[in-house]
Amino acid sequence: MTERPVSAVPALSREAALLAAPNATARLAEIMGLEFEALKTRDLLVFEALQEEKNQLLQDLSQVAEWASQQQPVPLVWQQLQGSLQQSKQDHLRNIQLLQRQLQAVKGTLEALQGGSAPTVDLYDRMGQIARRSSAWGYQLA
Repeated sequence: MTERPVSAVPALSREAALLAAPNATARLAEIMGLEFEALKTRDLLVFEALQEEKNQLLQDLSQVAEWASQQQPVPLVWQQLQGSLQQSKQDHLRNIQLLQRQLQAVKGTLEALQGGSAPTVDLYDRMGQIARRSSAWGYQLA
């Protein structure tokens, strides 16, 4: 499947894509929630199964965004979707952070099991500042 530039897409298709955008945006929001749940339970099979549909939705919405942003005025339907799209972006960033934390935890566990040095973990005191561990400081001086 080859991508065609937005200008090569017939106007009727662009209008149809714009009318389909609210459903695509709602499904994207749903997928972001399902992704988060899959990551929380560490169900990578479910997480991976969602990726193809999510990527297709993002590609479709990206093409609509490119076309809609060139219209004067920007179509009202597209303007109304901006809040939902911003929320999906925030949800995506949340999912990335969770995935990165889980990856860091796995790396630390593997390192500990392999007999490597203790994983570096930032510890915070009651004031929210990074606490200094005297044992860690001693190792750094050596």
